[in-house]
Amino acid sequence: MLPALTPSQMEALSSYAAFKKNADELRAALTGAFDFDLTPGRRTARTHFRVPEPGIAITRAHIDNALKQKRLGRISERDLADWATILLLNDAYVLDPGDEDLIAEWLNDLSLNLDAA
Repeated sequence: MLPALTPSQMEALSSYAAFKKNADELRAALTGAFDFDLTPGRRTARTHFRVPEPGIAITRAHIDNALKQKRLGRISERDLADWATILLLNDAYVLDPGDEDLIAEWLNDLSLNLDAA
């Protein structure tokens, strides 16, 4: 049976979704639990944890915040694409059921910019 994520790992995932941690900080916090490769054209991830219940809900507010961070120049196009990719690949994240299709579409669009960045 796979181990559960620790409270600090769950906090790291929440912080990453809110752009309070970057991908390197997330990788360090989830060592052994979540491995990912965001090399352009590759985008792979492997989870080594039991999917949390409830998961970390990704909402329109997360998308709005991400686009605001980009608009303000606080993150790069690459950072935005990596963020969206990790949210799609990590099973601890769940899309807001009320907006699931829309959020999935936005994240996919942002993630596809990875190869262009």
